[in-house]
Amino acid sequence: MGVPRRAGDASELRKTLKPLMEKRRRARINESLNQLKGLILPLIGKDRLQRATGKVTGPACPAWPASCPPAACWTATS
Repeated sequence: MGVPRRAGDASELRKTLKPLMEKRRRARINESLNQLKGLILPLIGKDRLQRATGKVTGPACPAWPASCPPAACWTATS
């Protein structure tokens, strides 16, 4: 890939690179989503398990996160 010499060369280069850039952008987004899922899903699973066993006292949160206090505010019972 050299430096474009004409205006037409620049637009051709842009048209050629656009699909590659989009593919990389989507790959970065998907990787970020997978990392986020990896962080959130274990926490949700632990929270559901604690609620099922009665280890956590606090409001049931069907409309989480809008109507619920942060999990740090809940008190765990032993």
